[in-house]
Amino acid sequence: MAAAAERRDALVEIRGVTKRFGRLLANDDVSIALPAGRVIGLVGENGAGKSTIMNVLAGIYLPDAGAVAVAGRALPPGRPKASIHAGIGMVHQQFKLVPTLTGLENIRLALRGADARGLPERIDRTMSELGFDIDLKRPIWQLTLANRQQLEILRTLATGATVLILDEPTSVLSPPETVRLMGIVRRVAEAGRCVVLISHKLREVFGVADDVIVMRAGRVVHESAVARTDPETLARHIVGDRKMPGRRRPPDAAGERALQVDNLSVDGDHGAPAVRNVSFSVRKGEIVSIAGVTGNGQSELMETLGGLRPHRSGSIAGPGSGYAYIPAQHLGTALAPSLSVADNALLGHHRGPPFGRWMKPRRVRDHARRVIEAYDVSADLDSVVRRLSGGNLQRVVLGRELLNDPDLIVADYPTRGLDIASAAQIRSALVARAAAGAAVLVSSEEIEESLEIANRILVFHGGGIVAERDADELSAEELGQLMTIGA
Repeated sequence: MAAAAERRDALVEIRGVTKRFGRLLANDDVSIALPAGRVIGLVGENGAGKSTIMNVLAGIYLPDAGAVAVAGRALPPGRPKASIHAGIGMVHQQFKLVPTLTGLENIRLALRGADARGLPERIDRTMSELGFDIDLKRPIWQLTLANRQQLEILRTLATGATVLILDEPTSVLSPPETVRLMGIVRRVAEAGRCVVLISHKLREVFGVADDVIVMRAGRVVHESAVARTDPETLARHIVGDRKMPGRRRPPDAAGERALQVDNLSVDGDHGAPAVRNVSFSVRKGEIVSIAGVTGNGQSELMETLGGLRPHRSGSIAGPGSGYAYIPAQHLGTALAPSLSVADNALLGHHRGPPFGRWMKPRRVRDHARRVIEAYDVSADLDSVVRRLSGGNLQRVVLGRELLNDPDLIVADYPTRGLDIASAAQIRSALVARAAAGAAVLVSSEEIEESLEIANRILVFHGGGIVAERDADELSAEELGQLMTIGA
């Protein structure tokens, strides 16, 4: 992919970029060429430097060394407006839309100061070409996640982007929505643009990308055409020489009941029923998986169990203490983005021993060290949390919540968006806690994940449980069918 001919035809070149955050070396002499008409899969572990190098390209981060060239000319570094004018557009994993504005108003906001003549006609033409179906008159908060994703892409293309960067675009999408998005990605590239797809899902990369780049520890360690490699080879380059944690189900030795849910009904964001008359239990020493496709009510169920959403009827009985909740949304829910790792590690523990009424800095930092050492968080105690990778964010939450050996753990899709090794580490931690006697309830959209770690699987569809099976009784095909079309 990085052959001389392709570099000559590149829309954009990243040349020897190095980027540090304090003592953390995020990018180390990275060079990447982005040719027209290609989909480039950019893969690697959380913290490998993928999003960082793309943020340098988008002008969000100022590099410490190196440069970006567009059509052979140097791009002013650290200036987002210059990158946009050069045709570089990035759709972030956390959407950058204004919830109270309409879709059209969000697009106009992105074009501030630019020539917006004929904008409605251009938007209609682009939506037709890409097969989008978005009501641009509705406020963002009323749109589905898939529509918001489409709107982010539409808004970026409206600025004239010829290089479209998608950072983990399918982490919030259901399987059918993901298939549709991949078709859109292909059409965008075929129109002469370059699409950079940052993804942890190798299946998606092999399904849509022309070329693949692997990053590890801030460096590019492998480049090839997708047709000339395979998932096993890429996985070896992603992980390197390290062995991944084992992923095995805890022994079937369930003890006393730790969670009992009876006839629970929960309303969604717009008042319509999201969870309908659901009953189940979780016992100590077992992992129960809530398996379902996005939008079938499992998110609302887990938020209710985590205390983030009220229920309309029914009852929830759990342990009076020793309870841990790991939400799907890290920043803003489980973590305070502008605070340090040390401060975030303290949340929820600040009233208990050894702190009490007095917050001695040494005790706070000792506590934080225990949290980050428990799950190998790659960050300093004083690192601002919003700058951490997705995997490190999840490790901070996991280390904090599991520090005092809770009796019940409710984890809402804890591996969403994580790389292979980070996801394996999270699964291994949950299995270890169940094997030690904790009751674990985990939601997941990954068929293989539920079959690997769960003792029992509750299949969610249409707001209710359509099947309850021991994991040993289900095949991947049967579980997938239950998740997508119900019983």
